[in-house]
Amino acid sequence: MKKSILMMLLVVTLVAFVNVQTVNAQDKSEPWPGVTKKVLVDNDKVNVSEVTFAPGAVADWHEHPQYTVYAVTNVKMKVEVKGKEDTVVEMKPGQAGYSPAVTHKTTNIGKKPFTAIVSEIK
Repeated sequence: MKKSILMMLLVVTLVAFVNVQTVNAQDKSEPWPGVTKKVLVDNDKVNVSEVTFAPGAVADWHEHPQYTVYAVTNVKMKVEVKGKEDTVVEMKPGQAGYSPAVTHKTTNIGKKPFTAIVSEIK
């Protein structure tokens, strides 16, 4: 049960890097300083993006629809959800998870950048 909660929080953390905007699959954008996003697929069903978060980068308060996340590299993040205790989440490459819609703020507290694939379900 505790592992499931941690995985859900991890998913919430990684989704924090996705800015809800429509861009070309080849375009890279920086929704927040130190956070880059490359949209891989965007249609009426899903938005799939590769996100990279520099050490210390913060994805300020925002919300997302339900989503899945896949860690490409190691991840160490602080996740803030209004009304809940802050959580530190760590993921290893190859780990994946799911989260329902959420409003949150995320900070990369690791010493290295990380990359993840985030799939928002529209």
